[in-house]
Amino acid sequence: MKCLYQISNSELFRYSFMPIDAKMYVLISGNRALIVDPCIDQDALNLLKKREIRDIIILPTHEHYDHISGINWLKDNFNCKVIAIEECARNLYNPKLNISAHFEVLFLFHSEDIQRQVRALNVQPYLCYADEVLKDELSFSWEEHKVEIIKTPGHSQGSVCTIIDDKYVFTGDSFIFNLPTITRLPGGSQKDFENISIPFLKNLSPTSMIFPGHGDMGIISKFKVTEVL
Repeated sequence: MKCLYQISNSELFRYSFMPIDAKMYVLISGNRALIVDPCIDQDALNLLKKREIRDIIILPTHEHYDHISGINWLKDNFNCKVIAIEECARNLYNPKLNISAHFEVLFLFHSEDIQRQVRALNVQPYLCYADEVLKDELSFSWEEHKVEIIKTPGHSQGSVCTIIDDKYVFTGDSFIFNLPTITRLPGGSQKDFENISIPFLKNLSPTSMIFPGHGDMGIISKFKVTEVL
């Protein structure tokens, strides 16, 4: 697997939960990894084992199934710690609020091909747990990197952005290239998105590199901030 992006002394890799292209980002430094929005992926497993990864920090950007589906799988294979804000942590073990209980329903208006692929996943009610629950936001050091977890509600109650070294921003579904932010799902709030998340996003440095939960990465200037759905 080719490195997607070099962040200082660390290598960033990207994998997708198909058929909806939900992104998992794997940042590796030495024998440690930081993973944003894990999914089950054999190539990722092979890479982590090849690099002899010993410790993994998992940072979900929010609680929806397509962004947490690999948490239990990673815990079965590695020493992992899941860090989540209180709102996200609470919904991780609620299949209705993490949407695994009615995952197929979300795709009723998609193409028949997408619906067929989603049915083939046979998603069952899923739950997982956070090992460290944050009441507020967090800043910490990881392998000489500064990592910040910032609340960005709107898409869901537990939505956050993770910022590395004040420049590399993992936005989950709070900010996606060329698509409006969806706020109509359970726990979503257009008001929270407009009052809290949009000001945060607009205040990011113009050189920020955005790694969204779906679709293309890019400099923040490529993204439209104000649209909601």
